[in-house]
Amino acid sequence: MLAASEQRFVRHATYTGRTVRVEGELDTAALRAAFDALLRTYPVLTCRIGEDEAGQGHLLRPSGEHVGAWVTPGEPDEVRIPAESIDPRSRLAYLDVTVAHRSRVTLYVHHAVADAGHCVELFTRLWENYTEYVGTRSISVVPQDYPQSLEWYAAARGIVRGERSGLEDAIRVLPPEARILPPDPEIPSPPTLARPRRTVLDVETTARVVRLGRRPGVTVNGLVTAALLRAYVAETSSAAGDPVPVSCVYPVDMRSRLDPPVPAVAGTNMAGLACFAATVDPAGDIENLGEQISGRLHRDLADGTVRQSVLHFPDFFGPTMIHSLAGHIAVTNTGRVPAFTMPAGSALSEYEIVYLSAHPRPSTGASAAVTFLVYTYADRLTVGILGGGAVAARLPEAVAKHLEALAAEPVDS
Repeated sequence: MLAASEQRFVRHATYTGRTVRVEGELDTAALRAAFDALLRTYPVLTCRIGEDEAGQGHLLRPSGEHVGAWVTPGEPDEVRIPAESIDPRSRLAYLDVTVAHRSRVTLYVHHAVADAGHCVELFTRLWENYTEYVGTRSISVVPQDYPQSLEWYAAARGIVRGERSGLEDAIRVLPPEARILPPDPEIPSPPTLARPRRTVLDVETTARVVRLGRRPGVTVNGLVTAALLRAYVAETSSAAGDPVPVSCVYPVDMRSRLDPPVPAVAGTNMAGLACFAATVDPAGDIENLGEQISGRLHRDLADGTVRQSVLHFPDFFGPTMIHSLAGHIAVTNTGRVPAFTMPAGSALSEYEIVYLSAHPRPSTGASAAVTFLVYTYADRLTVGILGGGAVAARLPEAVAKHLEALAAEPVDS
């Protein structure tokens, strides 16, 4: 049976994706072999997810024919829903390859078995396999154990549920009628692909933001989050630009914060949740706001609130939910993306995070007002933007403006 941290991705059959353009030659036979080796190395990817009558997800053994990489012609600047069926009842990982004058490669992995850290490691291993096969026409495979949930690791380390979830500042009242799971539609909805709008900083601006985040009392995450909150408030506040109360919820990867640490591919969804709430002035002191965000996270990590937050997930997600986080701002900072190994004569570019819902169904709870996805690839800070409502189209420009204003702050102040 899937844990609550994994179960929340079952209802919509959410796959998290990593997609890149390939500049130069792509050996499709080698890529097929690389993906096959990836599946043999990490057998959880060949498993299935089934649901019982209550909607509870269960990890099931593989069944049916092997599913390899899909390689077809197409437009490499587009990220597409695979032409063939993508279904967690069959397989939990798929590789879609578009071949033209240049190529696009997209790896989809079910979010119940792989979070950002896990998925990046899988993508890294895919390109290592590819490079090895191009050079030697063989790939060494050492099968790995199935990954475990954060709840499993918490139990193994004696972590127990405390009185506070750490999300109290973002909780909304959830009336009893809203706690009932909505019925599935008679006709299943078609799969949907979410390709976030993006703001991408240049290398110099990114370097300045990083230097600012190394000063005492702040972090890069705290300062970037402050800039994102200000950007959102600037676009949604009144014409007078009055300060606006906001609540921000963000995941914190617990792998390196557990003792002993957990390897990336040994955990499924290893993120606890943290929260920050404040009345944000879009023209206020960004460093002060960044210090508040960093300080709150530091305290909640130090007193153990974040590490046990996962044990409160049943209160927020699924059939046992009693609380809502409606209207919060979500910020997911997955950090620096590694440089992927590639053979001579080819390179990867335009790394993006995408999401695919294989069979979306009516939601069991209110979603974020907006989700910001933060990562650095090729030394360039990127912010992906999902949602945003009426201001969605304006947010990329607003985010760029506020991040550039952050980068203009004196580094030695």
